[in-house]
Amino acid sequence: MKSTITQPFNPDSRESEDFFLNDPDKLDNPFPDLQYFRENHPIFFYAPLNQWFIFKYDDVAELFSDSRLSANRMAGFVDAAPEEVREDLRKIAPYLEMWVLMKDGAEHTRLRDFLHLGFNAAIIHGLKGQIQKSTDELLKRAEAQGYLDGAGDYGFLLTAYVLSDFLGVRQEDRAQVIQWSLDFVDFFNIIPITVDTTQRLVHSANGLMDYTRQLIAQRRVKPQNDFLTTLVKAAKEGDFTDDEIVANAMLILLAGHLAVRNLIGNVIYLLLTYPEQRAKLQSEPELLANVIQETLRYEPPVTLIPRVVNQDFEFQGNQFQSGQIVQFSIASANREPDHFPSPDQFDITRKFTSPVMSFGHGPHTCLGAILAKEETTIAIQTLFQRMPNLRFDESKPIKWYRNAGNRGPEILPLVF
Repeated sequence: MKSTITQPFNPDSRESEDFFLNDPDKLDNPFPDLQYFRENHPIFFYAPLNQWFIFKYDDVAELFSDSRLSANRMAGFVDAAPEEVREDLRKIAPYLEMWVLMKDGAEHTRLRDFLHLGFNAAIIHGLKGQIQKSTDELLKRAEAQGYLDGAGDYGFLLTAYVLSDFLGVRQEDRAQVIQWSLDFVDFFNIIPITVDTTQRLVHSANGLMDYTRQLIAQRRVKPQNDFLTTLVKAAKEGDFTDDEIVANAMLILLAGHLAVRNLIGNVIYLLLTYPEQRAKLQSEPELLANVIQETLRYEPPVTLIPRVVNQDFEFQGNQFQSGQIVQFSIASANREPDHFPSPDQFDITRKFTSPVMSFGHGPHTCLGAILAKEETTIAIQTLFQRMPNLRFDESKPIKWYRNAGNRGPEILPLVF
């Protein structure tokens, strides 16, 4: 994104206020600091947070599959929470530890295979009509208003509607489910963890778990054509519990919501910011898949992915200690010049010879990547076809959602 470049962080100062995660201006444009770390301190221990940050592509790729790093980082989050709310967090932590993205090894494979029953490519392809219907509904509403917020009124609501329909959430309950999901996102992505984000997480986790249990009970009495019904039926024949279904249905709502809103908003923003790239897309519509891939690289919707050290070990001369959190900088890895030449250039014709890291890497590659790309493809294709004169509303400011783990517009005023 375009912003004022700030001075790179001086790691020798050890001043927490200098670190880019603590400076709003650097959160707006962290890329100069990320380049500095990648070139000078590619594996960096930040003492105030007791966390490691990994900045180089090859290191991120290697450590993503390292069994000495566990995906189950819930204990680390509990320990990092303020003491006065830690006990409340411990009560819900066992449910969050049932998330497939918190599992390792055979347990991860077992749960991933189970969830894939309702989340495979054929089922996602079958959702295209549903996604198109929601897209048309939102754009028709915008056309009647003469104005569109590309983030809040479009990307945000579209992903919420699609996921709600996919899981079987009642239309009248969508707003509540959306709010619950936002509280989860804030807890896991605002560093450091606060009393407020922890309290909201605990409250929303309890609400969402109770709600999902009600849906499961209803599906047993009256099956529907949705993801939950598929899992409830499959659980009868396998070794899967209601708690595992509740936990992972909750995860899908959370993981597939804000990140896809960020992605849709970032694609819109970049195409409008770089008109020459938009012109290329207009002349070659088949480039849309590459547009989405380049946006994932250039402005990843999720910028940090954490792991926790499960045993002491040494990596490239650095001593990793059990219990420490390791943050993979996706935003940095995706701009590694050795893998992506001219990395600071947004180029929708880029030839990709290395995988983009935005959906993770290795065995924990995002289960919902296919759905995210399907939603984004339909959202962008339909938007620019129906509104060929789409442009920024210069009278209203863009508001960004940027924290340690996320990048995307929260309010994106557009006229057409």
